[in-house]
Amino acid sequence: MQETHWIETGMPGIKRDPETLLPVIVDEEEAEGLLQGDDPCDAVVVLIARGQLRQAAELVADVRLNEPQNIRMRLLDTDLQRAMGNTEAAIKRLRALLEEFSGTSHEATMHQYLGILYYNAGDLTAARHRFEKALELHTRANALERRTELARRSLQAVERHEHLVR
Repeated sequence: MQETHWIETGMPGIKRDPETLLPVIVDEEEAEGLLQGDDPCDAVVVLIARGQLRQAAELVADVRLNEPQNIRMRLLDTDLQRAMGNTEAAIKRLRALLEEFSGTSHEATMHQYLGILYYNAGDLTAARHRFEKALELHTRANALERRTELARRSLQAVERHEHLVR
């Protein structure tokens, strides 16, 4: 796949696959830099993308113990659950987070993550609803372009899959 097809994440060496909507490593050297860097959330993204789930789980647990309100790590914890095959648990946790952060600046991101979970679980109707809500909230908030682009491209992925199902 050509690099121009990847969805930007804002993380060096990490993009989102336009078909799965999941993070993938596109530059191993840059990903290694994230792994060795100061942000444990970046390291968790790299570990999940590499399939090193045990190491990711240990890092998530450490950070959650020391910073229980770290919203990014709480989101990554749901992605880790998905990667471990616990999609229903991930959806349940993310729905609780969405309820907790409803009406805040984090709500759009919660909808986006929940949409990705539904999308990967095959529930295209629920995914579409979440991506539409994420796009609406990101647009209204004048969010970073990469966030609105992810919501837009996520909706396009749903449309491609719906077309295949018909």
